[in-house]
Amino acid sequence: MGKAANDREGATRHNTVSVVIPYYKARYTIARAVRSVLAQTIRPYEVIVVEDGSFDDPAEALEEFGSAVTLIRKPNGGPASARNTGIELAGGEWIAFLDADDYWEPFKLERQLAFSDGAGLVGGKWFIEYPGEPRYAGEVNDPALFGRLLKAKGSEVFRVAMNVWTGILLVRRSALGDQRFVSSMEPAEDRELWIRLAASTSVYLVPEPLATYVQYENSLSNSDCDRACGKMLNVVYQHAALLGAKGVRKEEASIYRRWAGTHLAEGRPGSAIIPAARRLAIQPISPQAWWIIAKALGRSIL
Repeated sequence: MGKAANDREGATRHNTVSVVIPYYKARYTIARAVRSVLAQTIRPYEVIVVEDGSFDDPAEALEEFGSAVTLIRKPNGGPASARNTGIELAGGEWIAFLDADDYWEPFKLERQLAFSDGAGLVGGKWFIEYPGEPRYAGEVNDPALFGRLLKAKGSEVFRVAMNVWTGILLVRRSALGDQRFVSSMEPAEDRELWIRLAASTSVYLVPEPLATYVQYENSLSNSDCDRACGKMLNVVYQHAALLGAKGVRKEEASIYRRWAGTHLAEGRPGSAIIPAARRLAIQPISPQAWWIIAKALGRSIL
């Protein structure tokens, strides 16, 4: 479907955007995602859907878009592998990423390109939506980072990377260079790449919601709390030099808090005990840490 975008005639086009959409078991949402891309006030140069060895075929759902979409098929390798495949084929100056179950506001690319001078990475805020419920503006960890061009150093690199989401980002190809997603880091592979990029290029975060992140219970990031939090710890240790010893402890405590809290919220108090205890070892005078471990122990006994 469509013409593969690797025929670049030796150069990318100025200020054009290639959109990469990994596809895996998403036939009911892929058309919405693509429509939101093609409805942009600044139309992208190309849309590349990478079918990652899915059990269902997206071809029928994409028929309405004709040659506006390039469909690439590959054996299953996960989101990192699918996005990397799209990157290799992309011919635009900028590369944007969108998952097949999420969607953009019509002015997303226009707003980001307006603030792209001097930046290699452009983000923004986003909405959160649970199926069947009204969406709402997602909270960011550090609003002070938004609305200005950032050249982050040290621990600020981590702060920037914690305030972005893959479905919102616009990445300049020259800033990306040969850096790619690392499959072994999933589902934290995107966060790990954004840390590397935020350390090497300037970043602008648009202070308004530009896309919607749809939360499904069976998504990779939501379905296995132990794996997600464990991989995020690996990311912290891999980039410990940016954080310093104090910063590493702070990130560890935050991850263990989320780890234990998720297990508690989902009715697994026994599984919450170990991450709660590890957080307590880092923050022994934190009332919240004591409260979480008391809850975990109490519910386990009951």
